[in-house]
Amino acid sequence: MENLPNEKQLCFLKDLVMPGSHDSGTFYLDQSSEIGPDASAGIQNLCSVFGRLAKSVVYSWSITQSLNIYQQLKAGIRYLDLRVAFRPLDNEIRIVHALYGSTISEILEEVQMFTNENPKEVVILDFNHFYNMDCEAHQRLADTLLGMFGEVMRIPGKDGLNFTLQDMWGNDEKVIIFYQNEEVVKCYPCFWSSNSITSPWANVDDRKDLLKFLDSKCLRKEQPPECFHVTQCVLTPQTSTIMQNVTGTLKDQLATRCNAHSTGWLKALCGSKVHKFNIIIADFVEHGEFISTVISMNYFY
Repeated sequence: MENLPNEKQLCFLKDLVMPGSHDSGTFYLDQSSEIGPDASAGIQNLCSVFGRLAKSVVYSWSITQSLNIYQQLKAGIRYLDLRVAFRPLDNEIRIVHALYGSTISEILEEVQMFTNENPKEVVILDFNHFYNMDCEAHQRLADTLLGMFGEVMRIPGKDGLNFTLQDMWGNDEKVIIFYQNEEVVKCYPCFWSSNSITSPWANVDDRKDLLKFLDSKCLRKEQPPECFHVTQCVLTPQTSTIMQNVTGTLKDQLATRCNAHSTGWLKALCGSKVHKFNIIIADFVEHGEFISTVISMNYFY
């Protein structure tokens, strides 16, 4: 971020274009774990009947990233989409996506290592899905976040979203944390609420349908002015897609080609006056020139 032109360093963060990752923590899922609480009833029933065989299919379609968190950040990712669950079996808060993944402490340690090494890089953590989390689990997660990032967090204030990179650098702020649970935000006003971010989800597995959806949602006139805006360049496998490709993977069947089409679409819209981009996320972010394409858009707006 410190390599951006001076005029971009003086732009509000909500007006910069930043690459992010979808389901950022799912570079690792434990195939031997029990099915996660986020899984649909259909998946849970399938795994209870077919056991390990069904789990291997679930695993192949639930992994959305290859790079770990530190590698993602080193590659240029600045927004992390984090979905967590409390796992009673080991009393840990873990990443979840149908199966359990890394502990949240492991994830946050990689973020902390990166921000310590790169004091002028800003990382946005978006905790947007919580499963099996009671008040005690939320308090535990919130206290962990404060313990690790309390000294370097940008907290909501009278300026709202009207702050720049240089504002954050001047205050030694490196991390913005969204915690999309309103009760928790009331108790921990240092976190940003869901009112300050939008993230429309297409829920389709066809590339043309995805781009049609994104084209409408990224129109400048459609976006609330006082929000961060996430553009989800991701295809979501439907049950029929998985059943037709039980030996396939999300990466091979959908994500790699989706990234190529999405980056082509983004390049075509560079400089558009009717579209607006802020945070753009993808699966398997190292593919399709995704990261470099998103960063380069800052030079056209």
